[in-house]
Amino acid sequence: MATLVHKHEVKFLRWPVQSHERDQLREAGLPCLLVLEGQTAPPNDISPTEDWVRPPVARLDLAARVHTLQRRTGTDFMPALDPTGVLYYGGQSVPMSDAQSEMMRCFLADFGHLVRRDRLKKALSRINNEAVTSNAIDLHIMRLRQRLYGVRLSLRTVWGRGYILEAAG
Repeated sequence: MATLVHKHEVKFLRWPVQSHERDQLREAGLPCLLVLEGQTAPPNDISPTEDWVRPPVARLDLAARVHTLQRRTGTDFMPALDPTGVLYYGGQSVPMSDAQSEMMRCFLADFGHLVRRDRLKKALSRINNEAVTSNAIDLHIMRLRQRLYGVRLSLRTVWGRGYILEAAG
């Protein structure tokens, strides 16, 4: 994304034409409202940071959808990572390294759900342009857990499978 999106600004995207932009917003945890073109079916993987409408839509209905997305994606509900690598959540913010940002994009795209270790390896190999070892993943997870403590998020280990990013208890 070339421009910084304010974390409460809802971006309108045409679906499916702007699917790439949708992926970027979703990875960053930023809100978007998909405007379905013609008789196109909505995506089957809507996240908490997204909603969709089919035009024509009444102005009051549109305003209600935007308001709901703004509430859902406020810093108290959904973590957000801006393009500079700063993570926002719970009224707090914390800067992330490149590796931590790359991993957080995976976790934010599936907030509250399992992210497999092999997906994290692929994400880290994109920034290093080399294979990533299991030990490297473990080290990055340890550092990421320390970083997340400041914004009241935690990474829960699902043994043998991966990790789940969730609000700290």
